Formats: sequence, C-alpha cells, structure tokens
Amino acid sequence: MRKSLMAGIVSAALFASIASAQTAPEKKEVLSNGGLLHSLLAAPVPGQPYSAVQVTRNNQKLADGTNITHSGHHFVARDASGRVRVEMRLANASDGQPETILVFVTDPVAHTITTWVTGPKANKLASVVKVPAEKSTTAKAAPAQIRQDNRPQPIITTEDLGTDSLQGLPVSVVKTTTIVPAGRSGNDAPITKTHEVWTSTDMKLVLKEQWEDPRTGERTVSLEKFSRADPDAALFRPPAGYTIKDALQSLKELEEKLNQTQN
Repeated sequence: MRKSLMAGIVSAALFASIASAQTAPEKKEVLSNGGLLHSLLAAPVPGQPYSAVQVTRNNQKLADGTNITHSGHHFVARDASGRVRVEMRLANASDGQPETILVFVTDPVAHTITTWVTGPKANKLASVVKVPAEKSTTAKAAPAQIRQDNRPQPIITTEDLGTDSLQGLPVSVVKTTTIVPAGRSGNDAPITKTHEVWTSTDMKLVLKEQWEDPRTGERTVSLEKFSRADPDAALFRPPAGYTIKDALQSLKELEEKLNQTQN
C-alpha cells in the first residue's frame, strides 16, 4: 500500500513538472543524462537507441582525512522510435525476492507517460497520462521580481575543452568554473567549484557530468554498461497481467484508500 501511494505521489509530482514545462516559455533545450526528470523532459530522439545504467557517485573528504562515499544506480533505455524507459528503485532485493522498481515510460508517438511498479508486492496496475504533443508558446512569463542583491557576485567562466571519446562515442567536453567571492555565502575566502560535461551531440545525450566543490566534495554522474543496440520492445509496455488505467483515476483511488486507513 505504501509503495503504491509513493508511486502515485512521485508520478503526480513529475506529471505536474512536465505539464509546467510544456506550458512555460521556451527555454534552453534539455538533454537527457539518464536521470528521471531530464529523460522525461528531453525532446524525443528517434533513430538513436541505447541502454545503460546511470551511476551516481559522491565522495567527500573531511578535514581529518575521513572519506565519505555514496553511490546509486538505475537502468535507462531509449528505443529507435524515441520511447524512453527510466527505472527508480523503491526497495532493494531481499530474502530471494526481486527488487521493487518504479518504471516510467515516455512514448513520443502516443504522447503518453506510463508508470507501473514491479516486484514481489506490486499491485499490477499501470497508470497512463496524456501529454501535449508540442510545447505551448502561448504562455506568458510572469513579470520578474527584481531583488537588490548587495552581496559580491559569483564569477562564472565556461571553457571548451575540445573533443574526447566515451563509450565509443565522440563527445564534446565543456568545463564551467564558478568562483564564489568572499562574503557571498559567509565565506572569508573565495571558493572555486567546477562542473564538467561530456556530451554526445549526435545522440543528444550527456554521457558524464562531474562536479567538484570543496564544501561538498566530488559528485559524478555517468552512463555505464552502455549499449547502442535497440532494446527489447517489451521494456516499453506494462508486463502481462497489468491493468492499465488513467493516471488521475489511479491517484483518486489511492486517495480514497488513504482516507480509509485514516478513518
């Protein structure tokens, strides 16, 4: 029950974000890096299939020399028609049972986003929401509220590091350096942080990103176990035996169940 509710809440939040993006004024193109929100908001890329595992690694070194590391991963795939599947792990495998996974599939042809949960306690329900075929250009931006900021302003520079190769693909590498001046964030000396991005222009895909900040350490997000083979079509539809419902109907039922547990 809790996993079903969580899946519904996550889905609702993402659907709201996507709807907002669809009606907002045009902004810079979003390229997928294998992450959930980026993958859902990125423009369709037909003819460039792939599958990979997005791996996130965080490493922070404390003043006493102690290293703190965290890592996480999830599966992502895109087929030749531009459909995208992104997984989110809700519970790890235990007692011989498989993982519990929340699956998102975007279909640029049907203009839908479908979600479902797999695992030992899955409710075998898939929720579908329709999304606009094209972004609206009729929305007007809200007037910007100008706030006076008397703090020292960051100095941001961008450097083109040329081309490289990752996962057998040519990539362009761009490095952004930000210097946070003294007094900006309570710091008594400048802080320098960097962000490097490795992008495949042909695939419209970010293969790797790396952030370095002395306050938080190093964070890397990369696509690993990369394959350019067209993924199995079964990955992009709910498993056999699942009931398919409209997302709003599913959320309403979850709300009713939640109300029943509180009474």
